[in-house]
Amino acid sequence: MSAMDVPAVLRVNGKEYAVLRLLGKGKGGYTWLAERDGARYALKQIHHEPCDYYQFGDKLAAELRDHQRLSALRVPIPALLDVDRAAERLLKELIPGETIYQLVLRDALEPWHLEQVRSLSGALRAQGLNLDWFPTNFMCRDGTLYYVDYECNGYMDQWSFEEWGVRYWSRTPDFDAYAKEHGDL
Repeated sequence: MSAMDVPAVLRVNGKEYAVLRLLGKGKGGYTWLAERDGARYALKQIHHEPCDYYQFGDKLAAELRDHQRLSALRVPIPALLDVDRAAERLLKELIPGETIYQLVLRDALEPWHLEQVRSLSGALRAQGLNLDWFPTNFMCRDGTLYYVDYECNGYMDQWSFEEWGVRYWSRTPDFDAYAKEHGDL
């Protein structure tokens, strides 16, 4: 499956979900906006496409381990609603709205967004962890910044928010070059 192959339906443990559109593609999978009985969800399909800069083991096991780790640390993340191990699919709560990436594109990022991400970064650094700080992985709901991915890794300065992520949380040359290549995601 690729982003161009939009499935009409995906099943999670035998339950059918209508696929409405692609929400995003990451190193580990495609996330689709899916619907069942009038409710909307984020449905992640693990993929096994190569990634030049990241080594994977069992992607599904890593997602589940990272979900547990972030939940235990009370990082605001979408609820994990179901796991289909055989199909390598995760059904997540949908956090509606715009990503931080979209807010940066519109020059609509507010100071509290940066305050929350810096606070989160400091708390996770103290625990020896980094998130994937790219702004497509963050959304806001009711004044709270949510990390909508579950990936976390051991802390390294070069991949911290302060050293790497912050370059994409405003209209920097790095952000603008990415936006020029990838559009409004």
